[in-house]
Amino acid sequence: MANEVVCMAAMTSRERVDMAAMTSRERMIATLRFQNPDRLPLDIWCLGTAKIKYGGALESLLGEYETDIRRVGCSMDRGYYGEYNRTGLYTDMWGSTWKMLVAGITGEVVGPAIADISAAGDFRPPYARLEQSWIEGRQSVADAIRAHRENGKFVIGGTVEPFQRMQWVRGSENLYCDLGLREPGVFQLCGVLTDYYLRYLDYWLDMDIDAVSFTEDWGTQISLLISPALWREMFRPVYKKLFDKIKAAGKFVFFHSDGYILDIYADLIALGADAINSQVWCMGVENVAAVGAGKVTFWGELDRQGFLPFGTPGDVRRGAAKMKELLYAGGGLIGQGEIGPDVPLENVRAMLDCWN
Repeated sequence: MANEVVCMAAMTSRERVDMAAMTSRERMIATLRFQNPDRLPLDIWCLGTAKIKYGGALESLLGEYETDIRRVGCSMDRGYYGEYNRTGLYTDMWGSTWKMLVAGITGEVVGPAIADISAAGDFRPPYARLEQSWIEGRQSVADAIRAHRENGKFVIGGTVEPFQRMQWVRGSENLYCDLGLREPGVFQLCGVLTDYYLRYLDYWLDMDIDAVSFTEDWGTQISLLISPALWREMFRPVYKKLFDKIKAAGKFVFFHSDGYILDIYADLIALGADAINSQVWCMGVENVAAVGAGKVTFWGELDRQGFLPFGTPGDVRRGAAKMKELLYAGGGLIGQGEIGPDVPLENVRAMLDCWN
């Protein structure tokens, strides 16, 4: 950080004005390319349960700060419809039935679309629905992107999640048994969903977006959900196909996973992930820095299992300072955190303040 101070002091007044004038999109691209943005980009996630608990007080607080990333979805994306966030039973367009126990929190599949893994090869994703959704919704998606562009924002379009979708059409417990037993059908299902998301990307990559987001929860608190060897055998080729398609279109790849994923961090970087959102405090900030600092952009996050909900504003500021010290490399760090109902509003403000 001392070198950064020296560089700032050596800049001409014109250069400092140019840096101060960065748009959100320019700031994000400079961050992803390690080209010394004017400040850390800011991206705050807010759970529905937090919005329900705090209401207008949280909305007002968030409105005081400029964030740099905007997301645009379509009707094929998880969570697009209100039923996904309300209590009760809900059958999705893939044929799986969900049970939601708490408003604002993702529920659980209680009636999987594929009851027997031997039928996986015959399973057909909702391609007709996908096509129709873009016939009906392309203009509204384009309008949303255009509005964000006019405000200078960095735009992420779409949500790709083959592993999670495997769980949702098969049921999580069933899928882990299938993987452990290496059922032939689970490999077929993986191929079917890879093909679906390749076609899904055809629509998004034709839009004026900057990046595509993957939301795949791969970790427990202490390890991957499956062995690293099986992950590399079965899922690394999936991500290679999808990442390659996105990169060939000139877009960035943003990848999210909860839990301990240190074993596959280097794989994701080698495959071309530009930004990774992960629980760096769960894995140890020093450990993650050793694998990825200067090689990938760390898309947050502040410790939502520890000091963010249970610490003080000072703890939040110290946590952000440690991440800057270990993860920032002329860029490569996005100020990100998630607000749940257990995060006090004073810690929310500290999070919004501390990144810059």
